[in-house]
Formats: sequence, C-alpha cells, structure tokens
Amino acid sequence: MLATLHAFFSDTTTSFVDDEGGQSTVEYLLLISVIVIAVVAAAYVFVPTFQTGVTSLAQDVQSMLDSGKIGKTGTNR
Repeated sequence: MLATLHAFFSDTTTSFVDDEGGQSTVEYLLLISVIVIAVVAAAYVFVPTFQTGVTSLAQDVQSMLDSGKIGKTGTNR
C-alpha cells in the first residue's frame, strides 16, 4: 500500500511540475490581485468624500421631510 501511495504522489507531483498550463492561471490571479489592491486603495482615498456626500444628502432629505418642501416648492407642514 505504501508503494502504491508513493507511486501515486510521485506521478501526481511530476505531472504537476511538468504541466505549464497552471502558469497562466497564476499570472491571471496575480493580475487580479493587483487590480483588487488598487481598487481597495482607491476606495480608502475616496471614503471621506463619499461619507461627506452621503451625510449632506441625508441632511437634505431630512430637511425636505421635515418641511414638506423641495427647495421652495411645496406646502408648509
């Protein structure tokens, strides 16, 4: 049984090392990981601006809901 396992793993590792098809897969994974890192870094740069915009929008919506007006149009509540 030990000889069978040794032969199996020997054949498997030899075919794995000789197979160059996985090389392109690794290259694509590295490229994707670099793109993901760039997207995450850009998100960290723009988070404060995005938070400010969302806070401003929330305040505008709350003001509209409280007053019943959008800009100067609408009725007083």
